Amino acid sequence: MDNIRITENHEEMKAIAREIIEEKKAYYSDRVMDMIRDFITGRLPDISDEELEDMALISVYHYWVYGCTTEEFMNYDFLNKTHEEKKTYMTLRVRLLYMAHLSKKEDAHLLFNKYEAYQIFKDEFMREVILCSSEEDFPVFYDFTRRHPEFVVKPTDMSGARGVHKADVIGLSDEEVKKFFIDMLAETEMNHEKFRTGTESSVVVEELIDQDESLAVFNPASVNGIRLPTVKVDGKVHIYQPWFKIGVGGNFITSSVYGTLLAGIDAETGIVDTPGTPEVGKAWDFHPDTGLPITGFQIPRWKELCEFATECALKLPTIGYVGWDFALSKKGWCVMEGNYSGDFMWQVYRHRGMKKDFEDLIGWKLDKEFWWQ
Repeated sequence: MDNIRITENHEEMKAIAREIIEEKKAYYSDRVMDMIRDFITGRLPDISDEELEDMALISVYHYWVYGCTTEEFMNYDFLNKTHEEKKTYMTLRVRLLYMAHLSKKEDAHLLFNKYEAYQIFKDEFMREVILCSSEEDFPVFYDFTRRHPEFVVKPTDMSGARGVHKADVIGLSDEEVKKFFIDMLAETEMNHEKFRTGTESSVVVEELIDQDESLAVFNPASVNGIRLPTVKVDGKVHIYQPWFKIGVGGNFITSSVYGTLLAGIDAETGIVDTPGTPEVGKAWDFHPDTGLPITGFQIPRWKELCEFATECALKLPTIGYVGWDFALSKKGWCVMEGNYSGDFMWQVYRHRGMKKDFEDLIGWKLDKEFWWQ
């Protein structure tokens, strides 16, 4: 990787990227490059073919110099930032090194695998979850659907809401339920191929969360949860840069793919202190569908949530950072899931790199110029 160097000249960035792609032909296959182009055109549908090729090359350069994915490259507007500005951001590849400092990587599966996480936090989930791996699990699935005819299906070890969807077997005959089950398992295999992520040929099937009205009102179709990162330093749990995830457009899933709004929360007070900001598009002080005010909203039972999050974090002694997703159900706060290395999305809605803030909190910093060193 002797060809990697810092430059703010786009032509030099493209030249370096071409050298990298040539050197790493096995990785930068046509399919990988097409995935990069597809993401860029998804964000910039009117981009010309020439501009698209330039942008793809520049994003490859940024991956090796700053450790950012194509998504982060665009989310953080790196194309229009200086080197000094860009190096203040915590990007994916850099973030993983900080996670490795804070946590035992061998135990990451405790969160990556959704069913393993459920086994640890069964009481905190406050709902029934089953694992479906093969046709032998159909009796368990069938009994589950008698109790919960509507449910959520999640691939066991995929992230980013990939393959997650709400489903039901209402009105289906026993034979149709069996066909639904077989199709559900087949879809998991297709998702592995489509997203090129995950290894488990299984899904978890979850009882729906009966969301408290205080948060449901923002977008009744979705579970409008709280992403609450916990950071353990010297045995103490810190609540760090939480945010409100608010669905839009009647979508069930809260994900960037569906334009979910991210609104920062003051960790001390539980008051939302930024507008709702999607990864792409304008920020909103009021929900675009329901008109409810976002900025200034008080998350209910905040102290209770912080205490609950602290208890959850302490149940994972070898994992120092977790990006928790919590929902306020009618039974109280419950765990939706825990993310081993969840995105630092506050850099999007706070509009600045915050690597130093995190370094100051944990008392450690990376001493290499490039993440791959």
